[in-house]
Amino acid sequence: MNKSHQNPYARPAMNVSNQPSTAENPMSNTAQDLVSKISALRLPDNYTTHIGGEKLPLKPIFGKFSKHRFARVHPGKEYMFPCLTVDDKDLGETYIVTPNMQAYLGSHAVPKILRLSVDTTGLPKIIAQPVLDQNSRPNAWHSSLIRGIQYAETSWVRLEANMGAGQYNIIVSKDDLGEPQWPAQTMDELVQEVFSNNIIADENHPYIRQIQGRL
Repeated sequence: MNKSHQNPYARPAMNVSNQPSTAENPMSNTAQDLVSKISALRLPDNYTTHIGGEKLPLKPIFGKFSKHRFARVHPGKEYMFPCLTVDDKDLGETYIVTPNMQAYLGSHAVPKILRLSVDTTGLPKIIAQPVLDQNSRPNAWHSSLIRGIQYAETSWVRLEANMGAGQYNIIVSKDDLGEPQWPAQTMDELVQEVFSNNIIADENHPYIRQIQGRL
């Protein structure tokens, strides 16, 4: 064909030889290799140690036994913290009280024994063990809770509230769940961390002012 009769708007033919082949494209090869070895994309269990990370201890909390997760209670006397406590049920707060404040709190201040508990995830939890009053009416909730705590000193335990019976059901794990991961802190340090903002040590504390009707 004469060049003078060629269409001036026609696109030039593409030279296929100029396109990079798959063999010449290292990125394509790498992607194909990863797809064929998909397990190579999985992070190892100790990934954080590979990047220099350090696993910090879990922050302790205050609470009750879980009905879903098994827990243990430290049997040592060094992890028993007898004290006075106040439960503000309106705000859902628990306070620990210095002994000299009982005169201002009366029956609102109740003696408890704070105990260290950990569950199967290693979460440290401070739980309050009741102190039974031999002169008061028997309380099945308190006695069954104490019994559950005693079991938890040597076995993995969870508690379920049995409303019909008015006490806790104590469930002991069927299998050996291993040794508990106790925190390194002392009991005083754990109590300080949990209750640092919930200590009644002054007669002008908002809770005392509230029950006395003071502004």
